[in-house]
Amino acid sequence: MSMPKTIIRHCQPNPFTMLDLPQDLDSIVREFAPILHFHPNEGKHCCYPSDAEEIYSRFNGDWSKFKRDLSPKTLDHSAPCYYETFDHGKWLQIRYWFWYRYNKFPRAFFFKGLHLGDWEHIEVRIYPELDDGVIIWFLSNHLTARLGSHPEGYTFPGFVPEKIQTDGYHVHAWVALGSHAHYPSPQSKPHTFLRIWRDFYADGGVVWKTEGSLKPLKSTNFYGYTGRWGDKKAPRSPTNPYNNSWRNATDVAPERYVLQ
Repeated sequence: MSMPKTIIRHCQPNPFTMLDLPQDLDSIVREFAPILHFHPNEGKHCCYPSDAEEIYSRFNGDWSKFKRDLSPKTLDHSAPCYYETFDHGKWLQIRYWFWYRYNKFPRAFFFKGLHLGDWEHIEVRIYPELDDGVIIWFLSNHLTARLGSHPEGYTFPGFVPEKIQTDGYHVHAWVALGSHAHYPSPQSKPHTFLRIWRDFYADGGVVWKTEGSLKPLKSTNFYGYTGRWGDKKAPRSPTNPYNNSWRNATDVAPERYVLQ
């Protein structure tokens, strides 16, 4: 049964009136760089983001040599936050990528949720010409994403919008223990598998402001690589067709509706 929809009208000023997006792209990327909150036990359980170029240079010739690696155990605040941008004319898309050497889902058995490598991302879609200067955030969450917007109440087909927290335009995302899925709040409803396994995330861990370690994806040594980062269970490269511009949502305008 479909839920009724209610139009939400906003009277807030356009937040982009002083920005020239095409000419000021670098500063836009910095202003939207996300802030990640890690679980207090991430270092004991699995690993923090690290340098994907270093791993690629070591194992691209033979990925069979890339073995289970639960490092680093502490966050290097200078670890690269890779990014790519797509100028669609009337709107701008930015995707921020984070590389982990291993995915270790909590309490996993039968080897479920355990695999080499882990590419995660946060995507921003900026619509300066819409009435409210709409911003959409997609927080990668396993094979889908969590969605939040500014102003609140905007969404895409198939998504239930969630309340997000921002510092300026920097969205806050809570990183699930070991699986590294993203959540807009430590009170968000967790993703569960078979009613047995669930994500864990919490305040109190290290916080990473990615603005200080941004690197264009196109300038990396793996930019042309489209394969998997490890064995057949490992994730596809950010430049693989699977991770195209429309992985999270198709090229449609955000809806000014909320579910009631």
